[in-house]
Amino acid sequence: MAKKLSLVFSAAALLLSGCAGLTNLTPERMPENSSGLYTLSMSAHINDGSIVPGSIEPFIVIDEKTIPMKTVKNLENERIYEYDYRLPKGRKGAKYYFTLKYKVKNTVESEEQERTLTSPTVYTLEPVRRYVVTIQSERGPVGTVVPVLGRGFDKLDKIVIGGVPADTEYVSRATINFTVPPLKSGEDYEVKLVGSDGDMWIGQFRVDAAEMQVSPKKIDIKSGEIVNVIFGIGFTAPEGGYPIDVKTNIPSSVIMDEAVVPEGRSSVSVALKGGAEGEGFLYIQGVGFDEVKIPVSVKSSQPKDELLSGVSEAVNEIDSAEGGEPAEAEKAPAGGENPEISKPDASAK
Repeated sequence: MAKKLSLVFSAAALLLSGCAGLTNLTPERMPENSSGLYTLSMSAHINDGSIVPGSIEPFIVIDEKTIPMKTVKNLENERIYEYDYRLPKGRKGAKYYFTLKYKVKNTVESEEQERTLTSPTVYTLEPVRRYVVTIQSERGPVGTVVPVLGRGFDKLDKIVIGGVPADTEYVSRATINFTVPPLKSGEDYEVKLVGSDGDMWIGQFRVDAAEMQVSPKKIDIKSGEIVNVIFGIGFTAPEGGYPIDVKTNIPSSVIMDEAVVPEGRSSVSVALKGGAEGEGFLYIQGVGFDEVKIPVSVKSSQPKDELLSGVSEAVNEIDSAEGGEPAEAEKAPAGGENPEISKPDASAK
């Protein structure tokens, strides 16, 4: 029904123009099909009012043959005609044009005259081997798997979004999937299908912000202790890996290597070591992700009493080395002499 309506509208446009002639109604791009059959159609507009009934004969000239065309069913009064052409195997296309013969009656001389209309140009039928019907989703976060439906896909096809190659999975000749690569969120990007036959624009995709998974959600450690922080991005890291930007407002308290999710993996574990005592946050960001803030608390590895005692001992050692008075604990008993040292003998004078 949709096809018939399209043909009627096209024919109506020609009638409104007031010009006699033949109009090609065949789509410019026809998808390749397994049967190799393609419907070629035209409409005819004839200004002559004295057409002999039943005298109209539509033809298509293709492969150097002139072949009669059929009137489209239920559209007899619209003068729309079609022909199902089978493209020979091994052929990529064919050239064709239309002709239409009819007779008019000369009311003055009471004679019939034959007339012919011919297409204004030669047309080319070249079925499209590959085409895209639709992208199944028009938006999503980084890491989303998006199906693309069409025809003629092969294992060499790749999807490029915003100029960045996306991981592409070949499912069948009619379906491929791509994973949204790391791109800045909140923006629209052009999507292209890239293959051995060249590039094809297939639509636009909007990247929404994603949420990175970080564990633990809160870090409480002592100086010198180590905790493993796990970063999960929810998709397979692309070639070269996926870098994660980690910052902190207590740099003297946090000792940590760079975080990069290795290629082919979806998470990474990075060791974090407690440094100087302090409290603050880790600020974690990645392309296409919202910022994640993780509270961090680093305490001293010694209790305060032990720490103060250690400081006191260190001060005493420094004083002794400089000739100062020893600490109370090291002085001789008050009012007496050191019991380990004997008095000198008076008779020795």
